[in-house]
Amino acid sequence: MKSIPLHTNSLKRWAVFGSLTAMSLATTVTGPASAAAGDAGPTPFAVQARADGDNVVLQWNKLISEAMAVNNQGSMHPTPPPVGGRTLAVVHNAMYDAWAAYDAKAVGTQLGGDLRRPAVERTEANKRKAVSFAAHRALSDLFPEQRATFDAKLAALGYDAAEAGTAAAGTPAAVAVEATDALLEVRHQDGSNQLGNPPYTSPEGFYKPVNPAQDVNHFDKSKIVDPSRWTPLTLNGMTHNFLTPHFAASKPFVINDVDSYLPSAPPKYGSAASKHAIAQQMRVNAGLTERQKALAEFWQYRDTSSSSIPQEWAAFVSKRDHHSLDQDVKMFFALNIAEGDEAVVDWKTKVHFDYGRPITMIRYAMDGKKIRGYAGPGQGTKVIDGAKWQPYLKTPAFAAYGSGHTGFTAAGAEILEQFTGSDEYGGTGVIKAGSSGIETGMPSKDIALKWDTFSDAAQEVGESRLWGGVHWEFDHTEADAQARELARDVWAESEQYFDGSHPDA
Repeated sequence: MKSIPLHTNSLKRWAVFGSLTAMSLATTVTGPASAAAGDAGPTPFAVQARADGDNVVLQWNKLISEAMAVNNQGSMHPTPPPVGGRTLAVVHNAMYDAWAAYDAKAVGTQLGGDLRRPAVERTEANKRKAVSFAAHRALSDLFPEQRATFDAKLAALGYDAAEAGTAAAGTPAAVAVEATDALLEVRHQDGSNQLGNPPYTSPEGFYKPVNPAQDVNHFDKSKIVDPSRWTPLTLNGMTHNFLTPHFAASKPFVINDVDSYLPSAPPKYGSAASKHAIAQQMRVNAGLTERQKALAEFWQYRDTSSSSIPQEWAAFVSKRDHHSLDQDVKMFFALNIAEGDEAVVDWKTKVHFDYGRPITMIRYAMDGKKIRGYAGPGQGTKVIDGAKWQPYLKTPAFAAYGSGHTGFTAAGAEILEQFTGSDEYGGTGVIKAGSSGIETGMPSKDIALKWDTFSDAAQEVGESRLWGGVHWEFDHTEADAQARELARDVWAESEQYFDGSHPDA
């Protein structure tokens, strides 16, 4: 059995994670707002979760989120979305590949059917053990500082982590190690720079912004080289550079031609479409309702990754539909391969078009004019200087086009519809009165939430980014179309792995 060493580097940043829960659907917004563009802050959710009775797929999926919540190196940034998408994909890919050895038809993504175990060994107990050791090994590779936590999880499930190094060939632990190491060997060379110091560092010279940095509190129109292009933002003397632009060139999990998913170019500054987008965003910003503000915060997920949002929907489906271990392995595999590949495609779109955010483009267009806009926490809408226009949420440190929140959730919605055969969701929740981290006493009363379909939930996520003032409408609509096309292709590939017909197996 070939075994590769687990690396000893750590992730740059992991902040506190909060989530919706399938069983307890009363979700509360809490915590102060982020202090700067891209800053990590306390989780926007306080959740009452009930994990007893969860199969090991759900348990390990929860632990992925908890691992993301640990800020190993004290960095100010939360998990960049592509890192979150890749993390979820790596762990669930490992779990699937180990599980496939105990299925009559399924083939793994790296070793095909080479690890297939005889029918007598295809027991629930062996699947459970193989999946757990695979998750443990992948997580230990991604988060080496948290190895003790993962060892403890294995122990709580009745296993000894030391068995991974001593297991006889063909046993569940040995199968998991072989399957996972084959995957990690590929992912260590996928262009993400996971093994960098610090991890996920962009190669020198990979990306250079066209526009110099703008101080958030002192906009200078004369320094803008091209208003259509992205501009780094500086707050309190710290410039927030483009996060992980090299993910645009990283290796996807199953899709082949990343460029084929690129949308058409966004409108140039000064065009009729650009003027319309600016006017639309200004109207939204000046007329924000309590509900819109609350939802903008609710879906922000700034402390983890927007790819985490569909995990909650999938956990709901698992419990709603009483899934078996087999079903959850396959559902979370397809879901997170789509999240991992969407991370590559969305970041390719962002880097390729390098499109400006509302905070710089609107300020550039409205400089020297008096306009109506959101005046800041507790101040409502006022007449302000156009050069001081501000969004409700802090602007993320990467280009606008297209929306990562939309891309990840639309891909998730599409996969869940494909897997279940229906767009029906049925999740509910509540944002508690006075729970805003931005506006004191907001919302003034509880806000009930309900999503009849996965598409409804994904649409709300996308719209929340417009209400937050960090995106244009076409960032959302183009990302939705892009992600759904990608997810359908990922689903087709996944089905071929499930039924053993994949040509690469």
